[in-house]
Amino acid sequence: MNLLKRVMAMSLCLVCYNVSAEVTPEQQQWVEQALDEINHNTDNSNVLWQYAQHTVMPDLTRVEQFDASQPKLQRWALMSENGHTPDKKRLEKYQQHQQDLNEGNHELAFSDLINLTTLAFVGEDDTNVVFQFVPNIDELDNEALTGELYLDKASKQLRKIVITNTDELNPAFSVTLTKFELELGFGVFDGLVMPARASTTIKGTAVIFKSLDSIQTVTYHDYKMIDKPET
Repeated sequence: MNLLKRVMAMSLCLVCYNVSAEVTPEQQQWVEQALDEINHNTDNSNVLWQYAQHTVMPDLTRVEQFDASQPKLQRWALMSENGHTPDKKRLEKYQQHQQDLNEGNHELAFSDLINLTTLAFVGEDDTNVVFQFVPNIDELDNEALTGELYLDKASKQLRKIVITNTDELNPAFSVTLTKFELELGFGVFDGLVMPARASTTIKGTAVIFKSLDSIQTVTYHDYKMIDKPET
């Protein structure tokens, strides 16, 4: 996935948009409802899913399977890494890592990323309604970040969230990020809006000379609803 082309394409689309303006009560409601919807759909207490997660990093390609019907520590399964089936030792290490993640896990809702009090209307085209916001990421300086939220113009469902830096970031001692970009894409699966892809681009240094440049993409597919939500 060529993230530079994606960013450039989004920038060109925004050329025809209006200057950011205060949101109307109706527009505020659109955004809040879209975020409530994705939070509901991704909450295991409301909907149980099975899906595959495909992660691509510079030196690793990984395929995992998620099954919410399994006990909490057995929901994630490692299917392959760099095209190879993992051996018993690797699977044990993977399961231990999943256990460690669960012990220190704090569920983060998509709405937690967005400071809704800063929401501003950017504009719309034939397919999207676009808003700008100040992100809410604990590990980073939010004053050096900006975000854009895209709703489908017809359905008002969430389609994309993009967060980028406007200045250098220093998330840890001797770590400087000159570029940070997080893009979250959403699609409709079994009639419900769910995450479809996520990409992260980082450029920077640690301890002066060590490069931190990295691009990671994650795609979600083969969604299967195990337990339908109550209506």
